[in-house]
Amino acid sequence: MLLAKSTENAIQLIIYLIRHADNDYIRVKEIAEQCNISFFILSKIAQKMIKAGILESYTGPNGGIKLVKNPSDIQLIDVVQSIEGTDVLDKCILGFEHCGEMNPCAVHQHWKEAREVILNMFEGKTLKEIIDIDELKEVYSV
Repeated sequence: MLLAKSTENAIQLIIYLIRHADNDYIRVKEIAEQCNISFFILSKIAQKMIKAGILESYTGPNGGIKLVKNPSDIQLIDVVQSIEGTDVLDKCILGFEHCGEMNPCAVHQHWKEAREVILNMFEGKTLKEIIDIDELKEVYSV
């Protein structure tokens, strides 16, 4: 798997928020229960996305989280980088610490080419474009 499970969970979180956009703020506990994700894990994901400016939070009786921007203004790369860091696609696919242009591993060139395709895809798709709510309802039970 290329992306971490936490990135998949972040996408589920966003899908839930989009589907419930008529609500102002939604509690992380509610989202965790509905998406069958650990509250602790989802809280950490939400914190990263708040720090990245994708979500905002409000504390108090009607508190929770919500999307800051319209889904058509959020690129998939924004979500990926908010969870996995800005260098997620720069690392060696085999995990070699010193792999690079000067010291390439056996698959370095292939990964470099594939990485460009993946990066272009992530940068070229907004959340609005990738989310077909009707199709995802069954997949994520949201």
